[in-house]
Amino acid sequence: MIRAFRPAILLSVFLLLNSPVNAEKALEHHTAAMLVAAAEKAAAHAEHHYAFTVDHWSKEGDNEITAKVRFDPRGNKGERWTLLEPSHDDLGKAGRKALKAIENAETEDHPLLYDRLDEMIEEAELAGETEAEAVFVAQVDEDGFPKDALEVFITLDKAGGYISRIDVKSKKPFKPMPIAKVEHLVQTQFFAAPHDGGPAFLDRTEGIVSGEAMFRDFKSETRQTFSDIELVEVETDRAGE
Repeated sequence: MIRAFRPAILLSVFLLLNSPVNAEKALEHHTAAMLVAAAEKAAAHAEHHYAFTVDHWSKEGDNEITAKVRFDPRGNKGERWTLLEPSHDDLGKAGRKALKAIENAETEDHPLLYDRLDEMIEEAELAGETEAEAVFVAQVDEDGFPKDALEVFITLDKAGGYISRIDVKSKKPFKPMPIAKVEHLVQTQFFAAPHDGGPAFLDRTEGIVSGEAMFRDFKSETRQTFSDIELVEVETDRAGE
């Protein structure tokens, strides 16, 4: 498991060694045109619909779950996710609960693209830079999260001209609700390089969150890999469901 989260550790060291004394605004940086182009490319494809496969792995306590599911937006509401592996009976109670969470979390097929990248780069500042990459950081300001609790790191691949990864990390412990406290959170999205003029699609995600809820310690780890992405046509009246 240490290997799975090694990228986040290396990123922290990288930023420490390469942080500028006076942070430069992302939109004033010499790579600003690349950042804006990446955001515009995602926005231009936001109305498109995609079918895709997800290989899911998660672990919480003694419960470890592995499953493969397929999402197809052409199905009726409530029927867009198909369990490919294992069988529903072999999932077990914890597996069925995880499957339900996947179905409820991905209510549309746009998670494959950058989410609100244009808003993030407006607030981001340069955190570090090498010949190959530039990393920008911004505070996460969203409902449900205390101010200054989370920050997001945006990594620009200079050669490819796209955002290769987005890391959300906790800066300090926070309480998302009165009965729960998050001590540590890291969520990383890795994006594949664009092809044939298309957008950068989500390739995989990794996440770990630990803390206390209902007076009990918890630790949850998740990995998801996305594949077999297919552009599909969806009826107008069904797309809004």
